[in-house]
Amino acid sequence: MESICISPTTRHEGHSKLILEVDGEIVKKAYFINTTPIRGFETIVKGKPVEFAPIAVMRICGICQTTHGIASCEAIEHAMGIEVPEDGLLLRELVGLGNRMHSHPLHHLLTLDDFVKSEEEKIELIKLIQKMRKVGQYIVDVVGGEGIHPPNIVIGGMRNNITERAKSKIYYALKEFEKDAKVLYEKYVELVENFLEETGIPDLGSHEFSYLATHTTYGDRYAINWDDVTEILPQRYYDNKEVGTSTSIMIPLYGGVPVEVGPRARLSKFMGFKVKGNALEINIARAQENLGAVYRAFDILDELNIHGKTRADYEYKEGVGIGVHEAPRGTNVHMVETSKDGKVKAYRITAASTWNFPVVEKAIEGYPYKYAEVILRAYDI
Repeated sequence: MESICISPTTRHEGHSKLILEVDGEIVKKAYFINTTPIRGFETIVKGKPVEFAPIAVMRICGICQTTHGIASCEAIEHAMGIEVPEDGLLLRELVGLGNRMHSHPLHHLLTLDDFVKSEEEKIELIKLIQKMRKVGQYIVDVVGGEGIHPPNIVIGGMRNNITERAKSKIYYALKEFEKDAKVLYEKYVELVENFLEETGIPDLGSHEFSYLATHTTYGDRYAINWDDVTEILPQRYYDNKEVGTSTSIMIPLYGGVPVEVGPRARLSKFMGFKVKGNALEINIARAQENLGAVYRAFDILDELNIHGKTRADYEYKEGVGIGVHEAPRGTNVHMVETSKDGKVKAYRITAASTWNFPVVEKAIEGYPYKYAEVILRAYDI
């Protein structure tokens, strides 16, 4: 038995390493370890005004800042009994979709080298992807108020509505995105099918775990049985003590076992996606979600009243709340306990990527080690 350590793993957004126990070419045991250092966001917000929490947690990730802001606001609103106006909810969903329409193509960019050998073809796909990303970023800029840490996402809804001109510009940008997303989807179906045919392993990266998803484009706290959610220390989860002490990230389980979250989970649960079982079809599901995002964005623009109220007034209340948002990577959960004077008494985050770490390990086991990074990259960790 040989041990292989890949540190850091590459072409994905997070920080991690991969430890493989290999017999010949086959992975017998895989450990996919989150190496992100402790940053203490849950502690940083404790004792602070509730308004500070969404601002702070948007700094968790430079790519998925929007989803953390939304989930944080949802948790606080739930705790304090705040009803967000309909137009505020629509705008919040739209800015989240803009984030997805930026993040998904970015991950396609990072996986291109796994599937495309021709430099000329790769360059053309990069141009297409970058064009799509600009549309997603534009939506976040306009609806969110700023692209990196959108200040319009606030407790009670959204700080500002959009103008008629902004609405029109978003509409025409979406039309371009729609055309490009169709091209990218068809291309990724072809790329994945060709790759699997070349490897001769049609079930590459399969696993036996179930899927967890709450909504197609937003999030629903009532779609989860919270009694079945547990988070355990990595020292308890891993049989290898060295591995268990090399990460500070808690391991989330549902019903006592890992679950897959993300594009394939959402589409299979809500949209009838035909699961073939190989991990690489997650890339196809991601490309399909680009189209789903743009179609829902069109609907939101039709439903939105640009003169409607977007933010509710509120009073501080003591309570416990849960916020759930379907991030590009999967189900993002924020939990908060608030005090009657508007302070955060306790805060807890289960970020989307953490659900998939133990799933990726099982998806890698039983397959040639040379495909390990290709499998993990399908998950957009």
